[in-house]
Order: sequence, then structure tokens, then C-alpha cells
Amino acid sequence: MNASGRLFTSRLAWLTSGAGRRRIRLSGPSRSPRQADQFTESALLPRQFTDDKDITFARVDGGARRCDQAASGDGPFKGSDVVKELTARGGKRVMTGVYLEQPGPHSTPDNPVLVSIQVFPFPDAATAEDMYNYLNGGARWNLTTWCTQSGVGAQPCIPGISHGLRYESNQISHRYVIAAVADRTDLSNDRSIAPWLSSAAGEAANSAGPQNQSGQ
Repeated sequence: MNASGRLFTSRLAWLTSGAGRRRIRLSGPSRSPRQADQFTESALLPRQFTDDKDITFARVDGGARRCDQAASGDGPFKGSDVVKELTARGGKRVMTGVYLEQPGPHSTPDNPVLVSIQVFPFPDAATAEDMYNYLNGGARWNLTTWCTQSGVGAQPCIPGISHGLRYESNQISHRYVIAAVADRTDLSNDRSIAPWLSSAAGEAANSAGPQNQSGQ
């Protein structure tokens, strides 16, 4: 984020296959909403969003969590170390949202895409930018993927199961860091679905944040 407060995005795909892992990074500027002080689902998360593939995702679960619950993902670092980095920068809680792909002409109803969003508030914009840069160093993959308690949306969180192809997108908006990860609920590792995961994660990160506060 530059001195004018413009919001920047960073996206990273982690493609997992028998041949190993390959990373692809994309970045670019986006809009800058005003800062909000409300820490509620309605202030920080959209009820639904539609990506550039014309696929709509609806929020089916979510709520406030402690930051020590925010780093249980399969990443390159110890989850406890990522939690320490969050708390050292004043992170105490995170707003989470779980979204599922909705039926439509371009959707995959049998194996819908799940998107997990986390919105982290920090004391100020400089601290948020510092955490954003830390996450982009690889710790983004340690962030928790939140799921529903039951049904198809619970499949990505079954203990011991190996994740498939994931696509992750981060944004920074003033004192907020927004992280979104998308994967298909059948945990497919088919690289042909990468554009759909990319689109879902990118729009999720773009849609979440303080611009959802009433009047913004």
C-alpha cells in the first residue's frame, strides 16, 4: 500500500500434483475503501459476491475467532510461529467467512468451490502492511481454511485429508489484512480448474473488508 492509501493485492496459486508444486504470482492495484471501526460480519464481509466467471458465492458460515485459531493450514512454517507474528503485531481476533458456489449456468453443483475469507484488523496501516508482507513470504499457506460444520462445505476440513489445488489472494485495506483461499470441495488437483479458483479467491478478497460497512 502506498502513501496515498491505495489498496494492493497479491495472489498466489499453489498447484499440487505428483510432480511437485509450482507457484504463480500476480499483483496489481485496486480500490481503497475508507477505514471502518466495526468488527462485525456485516461490516467486513459481503453476504455474497459474483466473480468474473459469473459465478455467485454466498456466505454460509462465519464469525469472529481468536488469532490463535487462524493458522492451522498446511504451510511451510509452524502454525504457532505464524500466530506469534500475528499477535506480535497486535492481532487479537479475526473475522471469518465461509462461502459456497451457488447453482447457476456456469456452476459445478456436484463439486462446488469453497472460499474461506479471513479479515485481520491491526492497530494501524503500517502494521497491517508489515503483516501483509510477512504473509506473502509463504506464511499465507499456514492460514486456516474455514469450513461449514456439516455437508459438502465440511469436506476440505476433514482431519488428515490432503488438500488439492488451492488459490490464495491477499489484500490490504488501511489497517485491515484480507486473506482468501479457494479450493473445490472434492479437493481436486486438476489444474484445469485453476482459472475458476483464481477468479473466486481474487473476487472474495476484493469484496471483503471495511467497504461493507453501511454507507460505504
